Amino acid sequence: MSMRFVITGARRGIGRLVADQLVASGHQVWAVVRPGGRIDDLELAGQLECDLAEPDSIADGIDELTGPAEPIDGFVHCAGVIGSGLLAESDPADFEQVFGVNVGSAAQIIRCLLPQLRAAGGTVVLVNSTSGLSAGPPLSVYGSSKYALRGLADALRAEEPRLRVTSVYPSRTATDMQRELRELEQAEYVEDDYLRPETVAQTIVYALLLPPDGVITDLALRPRPR
Repeated sequence: MSMRFVITGARRGIGRLVADQLVASGHQVWAVVRPGGRIDDLELAGQLECDLAEPDSIADGIDELTGPAEPIDGFVHCAGVIGSGLLAESDPADFEQVFGVNVGSAAQIIRCLLPQLRAAGGTVVLVNSTSGLSAGPPLSVYGSSKYALRGLADALRAEEPRLRVTSVYPSRTATDMQRELRELEQAEYVEDDYLRPETVAQTIVYALLLPPDGVITDLALRPRPR
């Protein structure tokens, strides 16, 4: 049976792989992408271009994206930004951008989709990070935002018991964001040291398609020692 999903961060990395797997399995996928970031090489059901750093700009487009009357089986928040890193080097604009993309946009999209998610008894997967379990330098701002994303998941789960709410906490993963992080740390990027993004994507899809009698609430993924 074809199901209906909305994904942020589907242009690259883990989000793109999740979208690829869902589309390949015959499901309908709508992508929320940054302005100018449309995905032309994947058969999507629709796309919404908006600035996730400004969550107030999202509401109008979400209603038009999927059609307000149709149930939505799942929402996946994969979009994320690192920001400046250290608290001492950040300013209010840094916090607004990082928290806007990493947390605020997820909260706004969920709020807009709630009637459709409720109708489907849907699943919300918030792609967190092990930084959301232990925040600190060099990713203090990012880690703080991921702690907030964890709180959002907990609050949503308590408010909406008919929804399945899953937080996935991947450790370091071989994506473009990891390259950015290693540059920030002035350290070498060694792809084999990290989780494969395909592994994280498969885990997210598993949570979305889990039989209806169960829910994965929190799942941490770490590289297997070599």
